[in-house]
Amino acid sequence: MQPQQQDRDWTAAIAVGAVLLVVVLVVCLGGAAAAYLLTRPVPVAPPSPSTSPSPSPVAVVPSPAPMSPARCLIGQWRETSYTASADLFGITVQLTGAGTLLDYRADGTLLTVDRVTRKGTRNGDRYEVIHNGTTRLNYEADEETINYSNASAKGTTTWKVNGSVRDRENLSTTITPDQYTCKGDKLRLYGDNYSIEADRILPPGRPV
Repeated sequence: MQPQQQDRDWTAAIAVGAVLLVVVLVVCLGGAAAAYLLTRPVPVAPPSPSTSPSPSPVAVVPSPAPMSPARCLIGQWRETSYTASADLFGITVQLTGAGTLLDYRADGTLLTVDRVTRKGTRNGDRYEVIHNGTTRLNYEADEETINYSNASAKGTTTWKVNGSVRDRENLSTTITPDQYTCKGDKLRLYGDNYSIEADRILPPGRPV
């Protein structure tokens, strides 16, 4: 005959198991939290924006001062237009022409070379004034006027009327002041009854 088994009370065992399960869960959660905190990447502060160096100030090159008329005058010039009223044998004739060479030098000397004929017509008659020679003068110029002194000339002047020679004399020149304008390669000399225009003679290789 087998011994009779007694009924056991499981209430206490279940309570103990529940407590152990809670402890295990707490331990597991705590370990997971610790592991996360240990492995979490440390946030890196964003780099501060780099400051670009300030641009260096650009040097401003001053514009060259315009050349004064007196300084512009210095150089060699070729007459391109000549117009003047002249008293020829008691008749006022307007003469035109071109070709005189002028050399205004920095030392205050003016040299001219004339191989020119001035022509005009009045009352049906043809007049010619032919200059052939050179002159030398001293000059002083301000911004508007050229004054001359110490004039000397070598050569001849011949007057013709209708192709016939009426007179011939030694070349001479006056020291009457010129009004003038000079800008770049253009020169104008003028007075009460005449006007002369000239272009600068450019050195070889200089563009026109």
